[in-house]
Amino acid sequence: MSRNFVSSAWKLGCLALVVLLGTGCTTLPGGMRVGMGAGAAPTAVVAPARLNASEREFVIKAANQGFYEVEVSRLAAERAVGAGVRSYATMMVTHHTQSNNDLIDLMSAKGVAPPKGLAADKKTKLLRLAGLPPSAEFDHGYVRVVGIEDHRTNIAVLERARRETRDRDLLAWIDRTLPTLRNHLAAAQRLSATLAG
Repeated sequence: MSRNFVSSAWKLGCLALVVLLGTGCTTLPGGMRVGMGAGAAPTAVVAPARLNASEREFVIKAANQGFYEVEVSRLAAERAVGAGVRSYATMMVTHHTQSNNDLIDLMSAKGVAPPKGLAADKKTKLLRLAGLPPSAEFDHGYVRVVGIEDHRTNIAVLERARRETRDRDLLAWIDRTLPTLRNHLAAAQRLSATLAG
């Protein structure tokens, strides 16, 4: 037999084996193949999808904002002189704590470390408000800055992220968070009107 014939026959046999073994096979994530004659299908461990650079930047900023919202609202719950402002601040602590916990869980699952503390700009804002004594001025400042200005900014940031994000888990968090932020803004606007009157 010629050497070319043996080589061709060997290649043809290998191809037939590949086709035969490939019949009825399924490809799992990561390229693992299982199918007929493969025994029990192994449990595939699929690593969670990672966030891209802009998504990572967004979740870190969102976590910073969320931490700030909780801290400044705790301060307002203690210092506000108006019952409505104290009630609003308490609601903010509850809602933002839950949202922060959900975001931290998401970040952990995606391999993104949450911030260790407040960002410098958030510390500055918190200290500025903390410098006001319990007073109507404090109440107005908290509602205007945190309730209205910050929420308008946060809503715009989340709406932009909603358009740009591809990660399904992050989109779900944004979709859960946006209605809450809109409700907070509406409540702050109503509260502001009562403080002005």
